[in-house]
Amino acid sequence: MSVGALCWGARGALAVDGRAVHYRRAGQTGAPAVLLLHGSPESASALQGVAAALEDRFDVIAIDTPGNGLSEPLAEPQPDSEAFARHALAVLDAFGIERAGLYGFHTGAGTAMCAALIAPERISALALDGYAVWTDAEREALLSEYCVVYEPVWDGSHLARIWARLEEQLIFFPWHDRRLAARMDLPPTPLATRLRRLRDWLTAWDSYPAAYFSAFRRRGEVGPDRTEVPTLIGAMARDPLGAHLDRLTDVSRAVRLQHWGEDRVRALSEIADHLSAHPGSPATRDPQDAGLLESLAAPRAVEGWAPDGHGGFLLQLWKQLREDPLSSATREAELADGLDPLRLHARVTAAIQAHTGL
Repeated sequence: MSVGALCWGARGALAVDGRAVHYRRAGQTGAPAVLLLHGSPESASALQGVAAALEDRFDVIAIDTPGNGLSEPLAEPQPDSEAFARHALAVLDAFGIERAGLYGFHTGAGTAMCAALIAPERISALALDGYAVWTDAEREALLSEYCVVYEPVWDGSHLARIWARLEEQLIFFPWHDRRLAARMDLPPTPLATRLRRLRDWLTAWDSYPAAYFSAFRRRGEVGPDRTEVPTLIGAMARDPLGAHLDRLTDVSRAVRLQHWGEDRVRALSEIADHLSAHPGSPATRDPQDAGLLESLAAPRAVEGWAPDGHGGFLLQLWKQLREDPLSSATREAELADGLDPLRLHARVTAAIQAHTGL
């Protein structure tokens, strides 16, 4: 896998309310704009397939949502979905977009629905790909158990736990529920995709739970019952949120529910057609800040390691980086600084970023 193999479009950065927002952009300049909102704990890179299905018809903009990828967290200590939605609307303002289509996946779907409720005049259409409608019991369990931050430790063993956590999320939903009833029927995930998810997790680090918590607290039945924005809500058969479509027993006439089965090509085609039938307006500004983009990350390649399917490469990389200060330090302060778990963790993150691209 070469650097950049997980990337699409052009990268950019802008400031919203003084906080950095990293984004990817592709498609047709001057065409109607569509804003893509990813799921958690990922980044705009995860939306490559969606962007490819839309770029012939739209100006496609996908942001790393606050606290994910390379975007800074929101100022609120416990932001709700409305806060994330207002941030998305502020991004539209920054690009000079009067009305836009919104695509959202999982967490992003809830944010998109909130944006349509707050400012329906700004949203031409919604395409929601997996939409959560939690029961009270599910919400309580998710809020108490789902989000875990593994603090760096000197021996690097937290990295093995992170890899296992990401693997569990591809097997069970919720990831911590290891019963047959929670086991998902997913095809094997390519190593490149697993590495991209690892990169996103490491890059966001301890700021990723905020978006999850906002999604868990949100009541999904609110919105589809009242929105006047043309809305397509669908899910793939393999999506654990697919069953949630049947929980939407009261929807407005503007909402269409769709089970897509296993046909992802069909799903993407329907999403593109729906957004095309209700086009927004083009972007009138380019808020790109090259200096800000350059400051968001400092990937640094490290030779002598290669990814593997079981995650052992992370301990290999940690040990390799730890050996540098052990062998070269000449002062106590230099050794202590080089062996600081947080600093070593940052160096591992930079090496993964360099390998996968941003």
